[in-house]
Amino acid sequence: MRAKYLSALFLIASQFFPCAYARDIVLAFDSTLTRSTALDGTARTKMLINNMARADVKQAMFLIKTKTLTANTINRMMYYDETGQLIVNASHNYSLLHRAKSYGYPIDIMKAENALAPYVNYHNHITHPYLDGGGDAELQQQLQRYLAEHNYFPVYVTTQVHDEYMNKLYQARIESGRTVDIRALEKAYVKMIMDKVLAYDASAYLRLGTSPRQVLLLHENDLAAYCIIGVIDALNEKGFNVIAPEKVFTDPVVNPYFVSNFTVNLLNRYLIGLPEAKRQWPYMTSKKDQAEIHAYLREQGLEGLIPQ
Repeated sequence: MRAKYLSALFLIASQFFPCAYARDIVLAFDSTLTRSTALDGTARTKMLINNMARADVKQAMFLIKTKTLTANTINRMMYYDETGQLIVNASHNYSLLHRAKSYGYPIDIMKAENALAPYVNYHNHITHPYLDGGGDAELQQQLQRYLAEHNYFPVYVTTQVHDEYMNKLYQARIESGRTVDIRALEKAYVKMIMDKVLAYDASAYLRLGTSPRQVLLLHENDLAAYCIIGVIDALNEKGFNVIAPEKVFTDPVVNPYFVSNFTVNLLNRYLIGLPEAKRQWPYMTSKKDQAEIHAYLREQGLEGLIPQ
């Protein structure tokens, strides 16, 4: 019954505002503040943000797991803040996901809150594994109540790409002392992302009659730093506007958490039925996912990156 109500709500809204949010997309980055790889960690962060700015994207969303906030990463964290990126509380330690008791989650969130509170561009936006629709339903409801009572603004992701696996293959190639055609790799990276974005848009449009805003989750890695301009250019060519995340997550009409107390994956399960909505945490790269990425690499003549 609730799903029918929500579906009707979105269909009515699309009649009154058919183009209001058409082809809008937000960029989000996970795996922030991770170690240096082929690129120095600080250089990677600065390159990613500066390249987004070159492509006229002033703000993206960075999910911060505060366990990674150390004396070695504080300068990168300050750079997020100084450049106006939206800082999101991604809890302190994901391992708490496996605890059977609910009291651990508020403690974990508060630890992260204390670490992030000094930053100007942290505005109580939060994400948490249990908000992805997996795990114990009762614990999830308890967490949702806790967030509402403490004035947190839950964020969500609609579209996730296994770019971390492609980056892993790239790093293995570099570590072995062999070269990589970075332009060919950029083409594979961009096509992998665009195929996901366009598939989500097509499926959602068929069911809703409008193009809902997407939140594209990538990872802050070397490939993102090198290739983000190509991604933004490809999105623009297909008619997508890359918008600031604060435009989405402070809008109670657009954010499904405020509309229905649904996380976006639960909402998608009822309204759209996309595979992303049915995943369990953690979101691992399956053999099928790996094979798809290998196909993108082969298409660009990059067979040398594929494990034997």
